[in-house]
Amino acid sequence: MLKLNISLAILLLLPSLLWAESWQAESGDKQVAVLELFTSEGCGLCPAAEHWVSGLDEQGITEKQLIVLGFHIDYLNDSKGWIDRFASPLFSNRQRQLARINLYDTVYTPEFVLGGEVIHNWDKHVKKGIRTLNNFESEADIVLSVEQKAEQLIIESKLHIEGKANQEHAKLYIAIIEDNIISKVESGDNRGMTFNHQHLVRQWLGPFDLDASGDSTIAITVDKNEQWKSEQLSVVAVVQNLDDGFVLQGLKLALE
Repeated sequence: MLKLNISLAILLLLPSLLWAESWQAESGDKQVAVLELFTSEGCGLCPAAEHWVSGLDEQGITEKQLIVLGFHIDYLNDSKGWIDRFASPLFSNRQRQLARINLYDTVYTPEFVLGGEVIHNWDKHVKKGIRTLNNFESEADIVLSVEQKAEQLIIESKLHIEGKANQEHAKLYIAIIEDNIISKVESGDNRGMTFNHQHLVRQWLGPFDLDASGDSTIAITVDKNEQWKSEQLSVVAVVQNLDDGFVLQGLKLALE
């Protein structure tokens, strides 16, 4: 009878064991540049900007140097004749938050924010800015762990923040991003175009408060959306000083 009960218990555990996967990554000594691109499928100027960003790897800028977050804003949905199904007011609010930190009154698309700073002439200055940030010593250490159980992602971030000002004002953000999303636009400025979206933000979570001592552990659970393709997902941790806007460090973990 005891053997039968043990066998039954193992059989009951098998589904959860088969569905459990885990990943882990740790940030390095130098800063990884975090580029936030605010875009929209209804914006006529955005396809060129997205294409330019997608080509950065061919110009020698790798994922070890750069993390891209593609935020689709919703404030053009009513004016461009096309509803962007990836847009969210939460993403528009992130753009407005960064504008306030940078002391700007307006937002627009496409807009590039690198390391927390708005970059106006992106085709001229983004690459130089990435290399500059990569030379800076990291002001935050991140250990990012993700475990998938069935249709949930259990995300844990262990953080160490350098410097009193950073410890006082730093916050953690978590992004779920997805690559290789095909989307055909049937009206508006980009009518007839087919996008292959990369680095598309599916969820933006935070800001999470951090301990003033400089050491924190943040754990959250995210329900996976049935539309997400698991093999194309990544989890990104971003630590930002919300007083001066400076991004202290970013870390990307691909779930593959």
